[in-house]
Amino acid sequence: MTFRRLERGVLHIEAEGCVVNVREGLEDQYGRSVTSIEVIPDDQMVGDPTWRLYGGRNNRVVKLKTVRNKSHQFNR
Repeated sequence: MTFRRLERGVLHIEAEGCVVNVREGLEDQYGRSVTSIEVIPDDQMVGDPTWRLYGGRNNRVVKLKTVRNKSHQFNR
């Protein structure tokens, strides 16, 4: 597996059977932070693809709200 930073916020990963591109620091139309994940299967062989992607090729995670860690004290 190889990792490369293509530019700020873009990680390029070459793994067995696929390439994964991760883009950080994006925003959606509501101003929320977004990270985009793209999985590209190794299907460049002529004829039947050697690898098949099950699931979505393009995905994203969206920060919905800020979660604060609270220290809880328990009385015993």
